Amino acid sequence: MARLVRTFVTPLILLSAFAGCGDRGPSMAERAAAAKAAQEAADAKAREESKAKLEAQRLAALWRYQDATVGGGAQKTAAIFATEDVDADGQGPRPVQLIFRDHAKWGRSGYLVLQAGDFACRPRCTVNVTIDDRPAQKLAAWRPDTDEAIALFVNDYKALWALAGEATRLRVEFPVKAGGARTASFEVASLDPSQMPGW
Repeated sequence: MARLVRTFVTPLILLSAFAGCGDRGPSMAERAAAAKAAQEAADAKAREESKAKLEAQRLAALWRYQDATVGGGAQKTAAIFATEDVDADGQGPRPVQLIFRDHAKWGRSGYLVLQAGDFACRPRCTVNVTIDDRPAQKLAAWRPDTDEAIALFVNDYKALWALAGEATRLRVEFPVKAGGARTASFEVASLDPSQMPGW
């Protein structure tokens, strides 16, 4: 009986030994390749994070926030220039600015400012506002009866503010005196609502 047991036990021991020899884990080359792949993945992730951080900083820098006393009252503004200049008068492209203003006396407003040319909007007109890939929205606008600044005010500044807060890119199509309409495009993704309390 003991001989029979030894006969069965010995092959089992040999099989276990062979199995152990065949399961030695990854080779040095495999471990090196895995380590290299892991390092490359970590480097790629770090590059993407750095790229995203730089892009966030770039977008945030497009907005300018100011506190000032203007016209005898405290004023806060959030302003951004269009990504590309616009030719509003046939004399060449010039900057267009979008401004949100909160003034102690004049109240709140959202408006465009041209450096050249003029809006065809006296006393009233309509602008088309588009954010990202959504359909355009028509918003009523008006131009002040003054030549001190070439500005076009959007009546529903709350709607304009809300659209700017939701969008990556906001486009405003407006009529000009030179004829037809022009479009100004703004990268608004990093608008900071905390800079304009209560909006």
